[in-house]
Amino acid sequence: MKKSICILLLFVIIYGCITDKTDQLPKITADMIDPENPPVIEFSSAEFNFDTIAMGATVSHTFTFTNAGKTPLIIHSVKAACGCTVLKGWPKHPILPGDSGEIPIEFSPKSPGAQRKYISIIANTRPATNRLFLKGQVVGI
Repeated sequence: MKKSICILLLFVIIYGCITDKTDQLPKITADMIDPENPPVIEFSSAEFNFDTIAMGATVSHTFTFTNAGKTPLIIHSVKAACGCTVLKGWPKHPILPGDSGEIPIEFSPKSPGAQRKYISIIANTRPATNRLFLKGQVVGI
């Protein structure tokens, strides 16, 4: 009986720690979405040229952006067009006007030759989908 109570108490403590961290994230509310004045996502560069890399190598890059609009930017999702590009995260909280964020990626090519891959960012912008590009040459067998 004591063992069951201890296990239950342990679960309650763990749950309390987890919910404590999630409560600190800013809440997304309806007043952050303004169809008349959508946020504007501006990337410092929407294309990364990794030049020439060897087959099997991995290239890391971080795309930086700024919300140049008048309302908060909310990124719904970021998706790579192929399995060779791994997304390392993106801001899950609203980006206020004038604030910046980052989208780090890793690219591990699976075939040689000229490469041009894209990443789609779905947000409350107009248009809703924005694209980032990776390009370069992969050499090797």
